[in-house]
Amino acid sequence: MNVIYLVLGFLVIIKGSNLLVEGSVNLAKFFKIPTLIIGLTVVAIATGVPEIAISISSSFKEANGILLGNLLGSNMFNILFILGLIALFKTVKVKKEIITKNYLFALLSCLVLFIVSYDVYFDNASFNIITRTEGILLLLLAGVFLYSTVLATLSDKKMQLERQKFRFKDLIYIIVGFVLIAISAEVIVNSSVNISRFLGISENIIGLTIIAVGTNLPELVTSIVAVKKGETDIAVGNLIGTNIYNIFLILGLSATINPILIEANAFIDIIILAITSLLVYIFINHKKDINRIEGIIMILLYLIYIGYVVIR
Repeated sequence: MNVIYLVLGFLVIIKGSNLLVEGSVNLAKFFKIPTLIIGLTVVAIATGVPEIAISISSSFKEANGILLGNLLGSNMFNILFILGLIALFKTVKVKKEIITKNYLFALLSCLVLFIVSYDVYFDNASFNIITRTEGILLLLLAGVFLYSTVLATLSDKKMQLERQKFRFKDLIYIIVGFVLIAISAEVIVNSSVNISRFLGISENIIGLTIIAVGTNLPELVTSIVAVKKGETDIAVGNLIGTNIYNIFLILGLSATINPILIEANAFIDIIILAITSLLVYIFINHKKDINRIEGIIMILLYLIYIGYVVIR
């Protein structure tokens, strides 16, 4: 029964996310917010609401395995599997600005996560934990990233301005979307905890695999559609931006609500995420693109990682 609840939870949370994004984008256009800023802020954050809801629910229940597994698994899925998959369709060209700004910020987020998680070494503590103070620091860094991206967009002379009529149903979409996401997030966390206990496996594995993939299906579809339309910058920028928001915004918010205990396996996952993010940066920075061979390597690395997670 818990499996059915989990599947239904994913279906509802994806529908709620779609309603939230549509309503938010249309409302932003009514206020004449530039299209690029809508993509970098409204859409990026709105598509991350399912992860936010699941993380907050996990934080209140102190289900740290699901919380960290979901965020770390999502980042691994985005940077290795989705980015590798779209490279199979065509060579993914990446603008220099995305490499020098956004991706370096993504690498910084991995470094900061490593530092705030490794208390045993940096603070001589007896265990690793992300404190509320460190959570607030992560939120401040999310604000810095958001401010820098908006500032860079506003300075673009080719910025598009688009105005749309006010539609009352957009407010309904936003409200209904939030309600569906909140309810389904609670169902997903509860059913995931029950499944992990029934199967005798850690919550961390459920978070890294099932929840991480399930909550990132919208990003997967969006990226494939964007690449088919020739808009590879949108696909790459969205994936990189999502990874940054996952660490700085979502993890920061969760730690501010309730300090997060870092288990040994989760700390290993943090190190693996940092290494793979650096590897993908090398791929991108070499010729300012990701070709099919590199895409295959990235997908294989993700599958090997999932195999390692299950075996351990």
